[in-house]
Amino acid sequence: MKTTTKKKIVRFILFLCFILSIGIVNINAQTQSVCAGSTKIYDINPNVGSTYYWSLKNGLGTITTVSGRSDSIIINYGTVTGTDTLRVVEVGSSGCKGDTAKIRILILQNLTATISGTDSICTNNASINRINVAFTGAGPWNLSYTDGTTPVTVNNISSNPYLITSPVYSTVGIRTFTITSISAANSCPAVISGTGSVRVFAKPSTITINTY
Repeated sequence: MKTTTKKKIVRFILFLCFILSIGIVNINAQTQSVCAGSTKIYDINPNVGSTYYWSLKNGLGTITTVSGRSDSIIINYGTVTGTDTLRVVEVGSSGCKGDTAKIRILILQNLTATISGTDSICTNNASINRINVAFTGAGPWNLSYTDGTTPVTVNNISSNPYLITSPVYSTVGIRTFTITSISAANSCPAVISGTGSVRVFAKPSTITINTY
């Protein structure tokens, strides 16, 4: 066999191995979303005599093993959001190293909604833009709130903070605004806090103009 032909065969084999390795990487590639500050458990099906080495490429979490077993780990994710890659490599009893398995980790910001603000109005008026809801986490947001009597739901909110206009109040008293639920696409469970209030005062009674 000519040397040129041998080189072509070697090149073809190397190219084929490269293509197969790409396929393996793609098969192993996964994506998982987690919340900042959360804790997750990961494991693999172990082979007898093997040891497994785990790492986070960008270090956005702390890895500890479960009961000293290298095939199972706990990751405590911190408050930093972003993308990381969890990697694990198997070293067999013979000392040979296997291919790296990977999971892409998307660390999401926690969703919060805080309502605040006060206003004083007279009867037969509404409070306009004095009660507001401030969000953290990616929007748009779906918000439900109440003044203690009337529930309101607003979807696909893009403004932050969101300003609330109350109903027209015909009776005196204090209306306390609270959030009943908040959600957003691809976000973590929400933390809700705060209150807003509107105090409604009576107008003076209608006066009569007397003539003499």
